[in-house]
Amino acid sequence: MTVLADRLTDDRRRVLGWFQDDVFRRLFVNAGKLLSANVVGAVLGLVAAVLTARALGPENYGILALVLAYELTIGKLVTFDAWQAIIKFGSEALHDDDGAGLRQLVKFGFALDIASAVVGTALAMTLAGPVIGLLGWDASVRPLLVLYSVLILFGLSGTPIGVLRLFDRFDLLGYTAILSGVVRLAGVAWCLLTNQRLFGFVLVYLVTGIIGQLYQVFASLWVLRKQNVTGITAQPLRGIRRRFPGIADYVWTTNLTMTVRMLSREADGLFIAALTTPAALGLFKVAKQFAGVLPRFSDPLSQSIYPELARAWAGRDGRRFVSLVKRTTLFTAAAAFGGWFVFLLAGRWIIRWTVGPAFEDAYWVTVFYLLALVIFLCSFTLTPSLLAMGLARRSLVSNVAATVVYFGLLFPAVRHFGIVGASLAYVGFFAVWSGIMIFFLRTHLDKQRAASDAAERS
Repeated sequence: MTVLADRLTDDRRRVLGWFQDDVFRRLFVNAGKLLSANVVGAVLGLVAAVLTARALGPENYGILALVLAYELTIGKLVTFDAWQAIIKFGSEALHDDDGAGLRQLVKFGFALDIASAVVGTALAMTLAGPVIGLLGWDASVRPLLVLYSVLILFGLSGTPIGVLRLFDRFDLLGYTAILSGVVRLAGVAWCLLTNQRLFGFVLVYLVTGIIGQLYQVFASLWVLRKQNVTGITAQPLRGIRRRFPGIADYVWTTNLTMTVRMLSREADGLFIAALTTPAALGLFKVAKQFAGVLPRFSDPLSQSIYPELARAWAGRDGRRFVSLVKRTTLFTAAAAFGGWFVFLLAGRWIIRWTVGPAFEDAYWVTVFYLLALVIFLCSFTLTPSLLAMGLARRSLVSNVAATVVYFGLLFPAVRHFGIVGASLAYVGFFAVWSGIMIFFLRTHLDKQRAASDAAERS
């Protein structure tokens, strides 16, 4: 017992000692800013979702889930997610004190955001009818898909997110969740008080999304002005590939990676809609809503660690890079398993008390969906690590391989286990993805360590 007590004391001192590291402490300070906002946003969002599910019932809630999944799918399909390039190459520009390069990079990001928003909106509105026909759903759903597709036109948050993270303004970024949560909850309350039908709820979700997107744009422009990054529109885009070698390949690769990830993470609602019924999709949406609370607590770390990893790699500080990955993984893994175990014990009661007995069949769907997210949260640092190292193609390969496994499991799993099978397929996706990503990360770090040792010996 004495040995065990001494061991626990040493471990506690070691963990507390981590926070004496300025970078590690800044990481958790930034994460804390987002976490406080995320907790409030998660509570507000969950209350709004519970009230919406109770008001609409499984079938109409399933239609709302299809509308949301459709917009996410088309939006992600054409979005370049410029924030990754902004952080990766923006960190290098700041390290080299290249103000003109930073202005050029920000203009490049906004140009990508605007172009993809326009193309995505037109594509979503055009494909609404054919998609409804392909899924075999009622034609009355088509106007809802067209209406909600307007949100894609305001999807300009890629570059703003990158700017806010690059300059450590995680407080402003966190306010998005609170603002969206307050507006959505107020809108849902209005729907309940005025006895709105499905159309009213879709309209509320649309307005909420637009407000959140516009807030991030204006917040990023304000931060850029405070950092004296002005004259962005006058900065020519010509020569950006010479100034930032590899940026075109990086942007296209990360875009393809996000597209592949979208097929399993955002577009799953469309595939499940084709395989099941609106009511079953409603149960799956409830499962995702409850399971989504868990990543809310890890997202702050995920968002704040990427800039730190990018800075460490740009400064050739491999030891700090590895230390950040290991420490944050330990904290997140412990929290993830704790959250999953709590729902395993109290999940049935939580579902009955919130969305009601009509959604009780969502319990096992949520249990396995949460398990998949636990696997992801135990390895969430892998993606920002590879992106910070410039290994975007390795991340793409991992996602492609895992997505192939996911769809190989999805269709037979849904046929044999119903809607629970969709969550089981998701477990397979993250198990394969994590294994491949760990292999790529360890291989590259070993090569870099070997090269560094050889340079020192010479």
